[in-house]
Amino acid sequence: MRKVLRVVKTPITLIALLAILGYGAWWGYKTYSVPLIKAADTCVMTDVGSALTPDKVTVRTYNGSEVPRLAKDARGYLLSWHFRVIDYNNSERRVPGIVVIGNSVNDPEVKLVQQFFPGSTAEADGRTSHVVDVILGTKFEQLNNPKATYPVKGPICLPAPRATPTGEVSDPATEEPVPSESASASPSGKPSKK
Repeated sequence: MRKVLRVVKTPITLIALLAILGYGAWWGYKTYSVPLIKAADTCVMTDVGSALTPDKVTVRTYNGSEVPRLAKDARGYLLSWHFRVIDYNNSERRVPGIVVIGNSVNDPEVKLVQQFFPGSTAEADGRTSHVVDVILGTKFEQLNNPKATYPVKGPICLPAPRATPTGEVSDPATEEPVPSESASASPSGKPSKK
């Protein structure tokens, strides 16, 4: 009896371990294959009153040329007007002018950003986040007094709140922008100059 138990014990242990390993692989695949919806990939209908202001708009700036620092300079320019600039970087896409990309070319956030870049063209890509991308292919003119509001009727779709590293939920429309050397400390009708 003891000899039979010893002979059967090894295959049973191997089968049990393979079952556990198989379950782990199945669970991992099932978890990995579910599409993730990030808070930044959605928008929430938000009442901003009768006019959309820069502090409610989330923007990313990209350099679409060989000219250095365009995205960083645009970031500073937009921060000085209290836009929420969440990223700036180089773009693989090369553009001849300035392109403003959003969900729709008629979205208020796209129109507001375009007011800060005269001569820019708008493109739509159907993004659900309503974050606006600015791709700069040429130097841009920093306006001293651009129209800093865009009239709206009723609630508009703005980026949804997202979790911070501390676990708190932050609302992109209400949180303070990331400070930079060119952002002013308090809201004003004119950009800060440094």
